[in-house]
Amino acid sequence: MKGMAETGIFRGISPRIKAAFLSCLCFGLAAHGMGLLNKYSVHDDIFGLFWSGSTISSGRWMLHVVGWLESMLLWDGQYSLPLFNGLFALVCLGAAACLIVWLLDIRRPLLCGALGCVLAAFPVIAGLFGYMFTLPYYMLAMLMMISAACLILRGNWWRKGLGILLGCCSVGIYQAFVPLLLSLALIWDLKLLSERAEPAGFYVKTFLAQLLCVLAVMALYYAANRFFLAKFGLELNEYMGMNQQESTPLSAYLSRVKTAYGEFFLPTRNVPADMYPMHAWYVYLAMLVLDAVMGALFLCRIGRDGKTGKARALLGVLVLALFPLGCNFIYVMSDRVHGLMTFSLVSQAVLFAWLLDRPLLPRPGLRRAASAAAAAMLGLMGVMDARFDNQCYLKAALQQQQAISWFTALAAQIRGTEGFSADTPVVFLNPEEIRDQTLYHIGELDFIHLPPYGGGTDEILNSYAWRAFMERWCGFSPAWAEEAPYAELPEVRSMPHYPADGSIRRIGDIIVVNF
Repeated sequence: MKGMAETGIFRGISPRIKAAFLSCLCFGLAAHGMGLLNKYSVHDDIFGLFWSGSTISSGRWMLHVVGWLESMLLWDGQYSLPLFNGLFALVCLGAAACLIVWLLDIRRPLLCGALGCVLAAFPVIAGLFGYMFTLPYYMLAMLMMISAACLILRGNWWRKGLGILLGCCSVGIYQAFVPLLLSLALIWDLKLLSERAEPAGFYVKTFLAQLLCVLAVMALYYAANRFFLAKFGLELNEYMGMNQQESTPLSAYLSRVKTAYGEFFLPTRNVPADMYPMHAWYVYLAMLVLDAVMGALFLCRIGRDGKTGKARALLGVLVLALFPLGCNFIYVMSDRVHGLMTFSLVSQAVLFAWLLDRPLLPRPGLRRAASAAAAAMLGLMGVMDARFDNQCYLKAALQQQQAISWFTALAAQIRGTEGFSADTPVVFLNPEEIRDQTLYHIGELDFIHLPPYGGGTDEILNSYAWRAFMERWCGFSPAWAEEAPYAELPEVRSMPHYPADGSIRRIGDIIVVNF
């Protein structure tokens, strides 16, 4: 009996494509299995169990459109569903890995499989799994942006137009995928320089055409953004400086360019620490060194190639010099960057795989050994990232259980107050200011800064969605009374803070809880 790989839908599929997809899918299960088979609700997901999140006012008009289409097609709104949303995300990642391998023509299956592992386990994905309510939309946006790159870079004029439209829709879901398009375009430019011996003018025109396509993506996005804001009578909110982009001075953008380069080579913030946790950081540094070595060999090789070699080598220097900026362009787009905005950092691993896949070394045996070593380094990074992902889920599980226990105890004390009934209004004073020294702090996981896992259990207790957490996860929803009429009463001001004795009191017809 023939194996599945030789029959049916698998016939004719390149082994490198199979390796990229299957490794991404299987390794994704190892990295995110906890997030797939458990329901963690922290940070925004507390409030987003039945919601797709902020859309038009955050410049994410396409997120509004996709959410509306989902509701129309499936008839029942949006839900934060771990297994369904998570499997959809892994399939999107697998498809993205295949597209990258196809676009850049990475040929060695071992390298393709290792690259799939890194894509699946990259910590940004664990962060997005923490926002399960919006995970499928963001993964769709990622796949759309990579598809846009393929169409813009390898397509004719009408395919480029379709790519611009896809890229615009991707930005309309999540703006942070713009650097992914830039970094893939720069790697493609290196591929073009290595495979075609054309005059320098050809490459300049090609690069300018790519830049015009990127600018067209952004222009179309901003036009659609203004249309939706006007249609719904909204303004951009202040989240991550969304409403300040047009008023930011040029000098600030130049400073951000410096930051982008600095954070690529000498990171100083928590974001790189989350993307390359623990000893994965040393693997990243080793990859940078090998990138420099292989990049130099690449430039030397094309520099000796015919009459146009020197001009192509100079253009190659320019492209390689721009790569850190393209990879970290999110630092130019915003001066407030967190881990979820940095998926484009995975492009460094893509560049590494592409360079080690090229026949740059003199002997075939040496080339095979180098690509095997590169695959081992990528695989090692994938393993470290997968372990970190699981640590994030462990932290979420412990904190969620602590918060459930805390609110359950609070509900029991309120119910046990003399005179309590289902109709008794409850006033919660000083919400989002809980300070409970009896709450156990999980210090072993303090090294995790990746949103939404960066805080402690007190972040759940003091979340803007704390009431929704208590209602949905503890089932306690008393009659609510406003804080204002009672906060200044003398008997209320003399109350100690919860959980001290006397911090829950019946005053007249209400029960007061003083956080």
